[in-house]
Amino acid sequence: MDYHRQFHREAIERGIPEDEVSKFAEFLRFAIWTSERPNGVPVGRSGGLPRLPVGMEWPSSEHGPLPFVASFDCAALPRVDGLALPADGSLLLFLHHEWAHETYSVADEQKFARVVYVPAGTDTATAEEPDHDEDVFCNMTLDFVGREYDLFATVNAELPSWFEDDDEASRSDNQEHLARNLAHRKELCALARELWPERNGADIYLGGYSAGIGELATDNMYTTPETRMAEDILEAREKAGELVVPPDEWHLRLEEEALRVMREWVPLAQFGPEEVYLARFLIRHDDLAAGRFDKALSFTAFTE
Repeated sequence: MDYHRQFHREAIERGIPEDEVSKFAEFLRFAIWTSERPNGVPVGRSGGLPRLPVGMEWPSSEHGPLPFVASFDCAALPRVDGLALPADGSLLLFLHHEWAHETYSVADEQKFARVVYVPAGTDTATAEEPDHDEDVFCNMTLDFVGREYDLFATVNAELPSWFEDDDEASRSDNQEHLARNLAHRKELCALARELWPERNGADIYLGGYSAGIGELATDNMYTTPETRMAEDILEAREKAGELVVPPDEWHLRLEEEALRVMREWVPLAQFGPEEVYLARFLIRHDDLAAGRFDKALSFTAFTE
């Protein structure tokens, strides 16, 4: 279903100017929310033991095997704009969130995270639980093999946090690049919520916007993988002498660069492996379209 076309048609029918609708729609994203609540279509399984290609070893790191998070049946997943998932096959997620976070390095974290794509027609078998330390996590309530349950999917509309933030006093004046200066911004936000009412959350999110960790990277943006990547890019360009950013323009330039990064990358999967952790796999749009899931990056955060 073309959700953007549906939104565009409804907005125009309500008399909102075409240019505003088009600008707003650039920031409107649709995500697949999955949970064990049977209020959608069945699309996968969380926990339990994965079905791996025959002969494939359980994904592991130097510290031991990586806990299995979930698997998704790509043919059953809803189709949404901006998330070019495979038409069939299975997508499996593995992550040891504690080892990943404790590296404090995006490059080193990847050793403890894995996205595995299994093409349709591949011979698979339920993997046996691998040998591992008895205490896999510092949190003793967590088991290596998590509780197994079905995942059901619904499609939800998502907007960046700054669109619906009405605290004008704490925001910078230059808002054009964020499209916060649209005359009908509040009406457009309300329409998106009317067409796709907010739900009670999900266990695993595919697509949409990256969840922040609660701290502000700029006056408008919360710290996300995209703001971190944008900051690294700007700092590298400054160090190379390619760019000079006056201190009073840093937040503006960081927001502009983060928006560019957000157009290049998409959250493949996001979930909370436990209450105080936030797990996020991001992938470039071109890598996703080409099925290069080994290019996905893990960004695990501690939220307290």
